Amino acid sequence: MTVRRHFVHVYTTIRIKVAVDAEDHRAAMQAADAVVFADRHTVELIPVHTAVVDADYAEEVTEYLVDEADDPDFARSRNYGPDFMPACTSSDRRAA
Repeated sequence: MTVRRHFVHVYTTIRIKVAVDAEDHRAAMQAADAVVFADRHTVELIPVHTAVVDADYAEEVTEYLVDEADDPDFARSRNYGPDFMPACTSSDRRAA
């Protein structure tokens, strides 16, 4: 059997914490999207291993976590889906 080179595109999720000022969680998520997706160089993904040929955004949001800066205990933190709708997680059943 012949061994051949393969290029495997591994789609993973990365967490990017963005500081924005907004009136509510939805506006905060929209402002964060504007920062992250408006400029392709907001965050550079730099390959370190010699086998990694390229790294770039998949341009897909799988979820949001919104924390409020003046909430050190995260009591008002909420998870949202890619559609900005509240998501229920196993650790936070308050959002439905």
